[in-house]
Amino acid sequence: MAMPVTTILSHQDELARKALSVTGDMNEAGLLVGRVMSRAFDRLEKGAAEDAITAALRRDLDALITKLRRKAN
Repeated sequence: MAMPVTTILSHQDELARKALSVTGDMNEAGLLVGRVMSRAFDRLEKGAAEDAITAALRRDLDALITKLRRKAN
């Protein structure tokens, strides 16, 4: 099983691609991913399991994208 930090970092590209496909802007996508990664590292410090961190990464990005879409409308 991978180290928790490696688990978080290994999902960064996946999250960046998804964020970029939604925003169409590299800077905005980077900000979204940075926020999600920061939250994941906070969870890591609290002792969350790797599976929970991975699910939270995707869930947090989806929530931020939904929030962004609501503001756009």
